[in-house]
Amino acid sequence: MKTLLFLFLSTFLFETPTIEKDRDRWKPYYTDAVPAKTADQWYLPFDVANRKKVNNIKIISIFGDHRDSYVKGHIHTAIDINPAQPKAKLVSVYAMANGIVCSVHLGENQRTVVVKHKLPNGQTMFTSYKHLKEVYVSNGQAVDQNTKLARLLTPQESKKYGGDYHHLHLEIRKKFDDYGCASWLTFNNTQLNDRFYNPQGFIKEHIK
Repeated sequence: MKTLLFLFLSTFLFETPTIEKDRDRWKPYYTDAVPAKTADQWYLPFDVANRKKVNNIKIISIFGDHRDSYVKGHIHTAIDINPAQPKAKLVSVYAMANGIVCSVHLGENQRTVVVKHKLPNGQTMFTSYKHLKEVYVSNGQAVDQNTKLARLLTPQESKKYGGDYHHLHLEIRKKFDDYGCASWLTFNNTQLNDRFYNPQGFIKEHIK
């Protein structure tokens, strides 16, 4: 009996996490709303001298980089960025285009804001901003490129969590059917490319 109980608990506790198993846990944080304005102009997510000049950001970590941070073989779903020349100690994060806040989830060093965008062709997509210390928006709020969404952790605040979290984890998403959990559960290229754009390519194409 003890052996059967051990095997059951082992299967339950060490079961491989998947998007399908985890997404319903995050669905309550999602607001299904339609953006009023089209996202026809895109900007860098920081208050920099020129938000249309790509070299005003510094890339710390690339999209598709292999990690073992949560599940073995996890692939980085974002680029990690900071302003190349921060204007202040506290770095604010701004929406990249017209849209509506559809999810504010997680907490502490993983706090995340997701903005839903309507494209000129009628399709929708999402930008996701993670590693936020303070969040200034809420679900259902319309935003544009001048809306301050949040601020990042400082290096000193980041030390509290024993890691390097004083940067923006920026995702450009094709869809949000996972309600956020793909950010840490996507661990193969098929899953990655099904839900995410490479932010470097997206920024190069749309921010000019």
